[in-house]
Amino acid sequence: MSASVSVTEAQEYNVKKAVPIILLLFLLCLVIDNSFKIISVDMAKDFNISATTVSWQSTLAGLMIGIGAVVYAALADSISIRRLFIVGIILICIGSVLGYIFQHSFILVVLSRIIQTAGLASAETLYVIFVTKHLPPREQKKFLGLSTSSFALSQVIGALTGGYVSTYFHWTTLFLVPLVTLFFLPFILKHLPTEERKGGNIDIIGLFLVGAIAASLLLYITGFNYIYLLVFIVAIALFLVYISKDSKAFIGISFFQNKRFISLLAIAFVIYSVQLAYIFLFPFLLEKLYNLKLDTISLLLIPAYILAATVGALSGKIARVLGTKQCITIAMAGITTSLLVGGFFVQSSVIVFVISMILFSSSFAFMYAPMIDSCVSTIAKENSGTAVGFFNLILNVAASIGIAYTAAMMDHLSMRGNILKYLSNPDASLYSNILLVLSLITVFSLFLYWALVGRFSK
Repeated sequence: MSASVSVTEAQEYNVKKAVPIILLLFLLCLVIDNSFKIISVDMAKDFNISATTVSWQSTLAGLMIGIGAVVYAALADSISIRRLFIVGIILICIGSVLGYIFQHSFILVVLSRIIQTAGLASAETLYVIFVTKHLPPREQKKFLGLSTSSFALSQVIGALTGGYVSTYFHWTTLFLVPLVTLFFLPFILKHLPTEERKGGNIDIIGLFLVGAIAASLLLYITGFNYIYLLVFIVAIALFLVYISKDSKAFIGISFFQNKRFISLLAIAFVIYSVQLAYIFLFPFLLEKLYNLKLDTISLLLIPAYILAATVGALSGKIARVLGTKQCITIAMAGITTSLLVGGFFVQSSVIVFVISMILFSSSFAFMYAPMIDSCVSTIAKENSGTAVGFFNLILNVAASIGIAYTAAMMDHLSMRGNILKYLSNPDASLYSNILLVLSLITVFSLFLYWALVGRFSK
């Protein structure tokens, strides 16, 4: 009896030693992904390509992370988390090495980023699964809370890393940074428990159809080719038919028969498409209008990310006092205001954009907890994990779509029209008009929330 107890205690000890290691790996993977988001300006210059074209390295990577999260969650039911972490690190390193070797080909850089992010997607999903599976409930909240803090911290470190590496070395040097993940392999092999292989199935068809839906929508927004729109519609129809017929699908048709859940997903899709849209636009705008380099631009993002982390940590408590509906409404109003400030005062000062980004990032941080709580509260408790996974997939797809339509607007000549007559040059008009369009999309999401959810909420 004492021998079995000592074995159990040893396993718990190893698990507790493993958590900080995979949390650090989780943070590093987020830093890597965030660092690549800020270097689009320099990448576009080096390859002499448009904003629409360069956006593919961000949009496809974001799409891969969204789909990868669902895939890893599904694989964790039949393959040990230890093996999945190893596969993730190998994919990160393969993609990074290929990106550095083939740095002179944009197509190969994008393909390398897809492989790289297929590995990066493992960290966030597997960390959460590992914590909820191996730690007692009393300790889970602490380590899940650390994952939220890590996300906010990764934005600061990622922005600085991308900005400084791109300015003082070269953006291609960023492909060497992820090789640091190899140092985690010995610790993972030593401390993560070896689990027995379990039976289970991976919904390849369902995940393929989700990928087809997202990819066709991205392609349509980029080029407005109606063939892609047709593919998008057909893919949605096939997906709905498939999940209604196959009981083993990764998400059931019952989720889509829940009107409140679907309404909240639609609202989240619209509003979260704006989040990375502004972040993608931000370095282009400051570089063009204020002649700033990426190292300076990355420093200007730090106040926004630090305050967003603080607001995000407090958002759950504030939501319990004010109520979910009021918090979401305030957040959307804050996002709209931040975009209008940038749009109307685009030529005033860099300080305007520091303030605008602080309000923008803090409003999104304020909204996340009440928004996901609204979604999960509409679903049965035993299905909450699937609901959260699909919600996060929608956010990642929305972010990719937002970058795609923002890049398309940046390349469209009609967006250079001088709507605000006091602006002195076409570049200022372009960025002002895009910010005003983004504010209209946010207002539309607020209207959707009031019409579909808010007016029915107590």
